[in-house]
Amino acid sequence: MTAQIHPAVSRSFLDPPAWTGHDKSEYPAPPPHRDEAPIPPPPGFPSRIQCPMAWSKNSDVSPESQILELGPNEVVEVEQAMTHFLSLELDGSEVARENFPLPTLGARLQKHAIDIHRGNGLCIIRGIRPGTYSAEVNTIMFLGLASYIGAQRGVQTAKGAMLISVLEGSPRETPWDSHKSQPGAEHPDNPEHVFRTAVLIYVYKQPFHNDMGCEILAMHIRNCAAKGGGTYVASAAAIYNAVMKANPLVVHTLAQRNWPVQIARQGTSQFVLAPLLAYESGNLMISVDPGRIGPHPAVIGNQIPELLPAQKEALALLQKTAVAQQIKLPTVQGDMVFINNWSILHARDSYVDNGMAARHLVRLWLRNPELGQTIPDSMKAPWEASFGARAKKIVNRQYPVAPMPEYIEPKFTNGSAAFVMEESDKSDL
Repeated sequence: MTAQIHPAVSRSFLDPPAWTGHDKSEYPAPPPHRDEAPIPPPPGFPSRIQCPMAWSKNSDVSPESQILELGPNEVVEVEQAMTHFLSLELDGSEVARENFPLPTLGARLQKHAIDIHRGNGLCIIRGIRPGTYSAEVNTIMFLGLASYIGAQRGVQTAKGAMLISVLEGSPRETPWDSHKSQPGAEHPDNPEHVFRTAVLIYVYKQPFHNDMGCEILAMHIRNCAAKGGGTYVASAAAIYNAVMKANPLVVHTLAQRNWPVQIARQGTSQFVLAPLLAYESGNLMISVDPGRIGPHPAVIGNQIPELLPAQKEALALLQKTAVAQQIKLPTVQGDMVFINNWSILHARDSYVDNGMAARHLVRLWLRNPELGQTIPDSMKAPWEASFGARAKKIVNRQYPVAPMPEYIEPKFTNGSAAFVMEESDKSDL
């Protein structure tokens, strides 16, 4: 692969998430609606959604049923496709179905691509062992397999990163380690976990969100954390049905086009007004990352409006309902996870890295032009930055094989793995 290595890394280094309050008692969920007259859904929305994607932990959908386990012959087929691609002496960014041939496995991947868009929205490819291959080969295999799920790849940063390594770096003493690293000391946000060394890295959990602007979220699990770090998913349709039953006014709040959403742009307007829910061509679409909604706490003189009390309450109920509907993905090292990002929210456990194990994911944003949904104009701003006209302005697209050993922490971050706003971002992204 001829693509250069770039510091496309998303890390939090123990910065508390900017949206901590949205799932805390500071903004309690609104009381259930008790009026006798039923409240109809917003215009154009159904009163209830019935589709394969409306699953929950109480349904018959099993995460294990979404695993595509590669047999020995299929692993060989992937290796042969990789060898064929290398023989063409192409740049790593040029990996595509046409030059990564999978004569047998390709048909199975196509069925799962349809299921991601029309079925339950999930797929886990298992059987590629990352420790067996170099970082370059792992990247080529990930890009090759992912091209059968979604041929178009989205821009993830204003500097043109197409691949992002999500990790926390080498274990080091953290600010709270200096006074909470004695044997038996407990972290205040996770009292059941006991820390016994100063070289542990504790990473806060992430609440339910999706990567705004992405259609299919793809993650290659290169390595797992020493403890924790599990991924949870929740169906937007199931959340919608539950909220419509509990408090339909919250659905109206989520569907209003008055939510201030941060965009990675300095100098002019730093936000757009958008809804968090839309119903387009028979599909429920959700676009919510609490870390991008409302003013950024680290920006002085921020022009982004504060959230209204009703909006804070709506986010609290959204989080509470997602937790009630959640399913934990049964992932292991080497898995490639594909999630319908318009229809499913995901969250992550807090986790601990140490000198023996450190969580490392490689992330792609994908789009399938044949199967993808119509994007409503009200939700297009983040999408345009990844796949649309704004993305096309970025000529130098980077495919880092591995993260840089030294990490320069951005001036502005909202705690979201999916969004970093840098001081130097002057583009229209």
